[in-house]
Amino acid sequence: MRETAQEHCASLASDPLHTRRARRWLTRLVLEAGFTPRDTHDLAVAFSEAAANVHRHAYGGRRDGRIDVRVTIDGAQVVVTLEHDGVPFDFDRYEPPDLRRPSESGYGLYLIASLVDQVSFEGKGEGGRVVLVKRRSSVDLHV
Repeated sequence: MRETAQEHCASLASDPLHTRRARRWLTRLVLEAGFTPRDTHDLAVAFSEAAANVHRHAYGGRRDGRIDVRVTIDGAQVVVTLEHDGVPFDFDRYEPPDLRRPSESGYGLYLIASLVDQVSFEGKGEGGRVVLVKRRSSVDLHV
């Protein structure tokens, strides 16, 4: 029998202070669903980085932009969707960081992709969508 997915939604301003509160909310939801602390932490960090990128790039640093967050949890995975009305991310223009040459910035997408099982971006005219997928680990190897 397949477990029914739980869906949770929130809307927040593109303000880093609101992102911190949303991260705590996400962490609580994922831990309560029985995901490992490691998986939960990885997803929370990826979420924070995605929200920071929306704040910084989609809204140009504005704190009054809207970010709608949908968290869908089932027995196998957590899917976090961030939708915004800012400038959509243009993946075709993305250049991965050169890890041999340290830089002060430019590691956000690289970090996100290393922490979740899947990340995707979708532009929708005015605005965009970021989708993070984290699958349940069978065991928590980090003690």
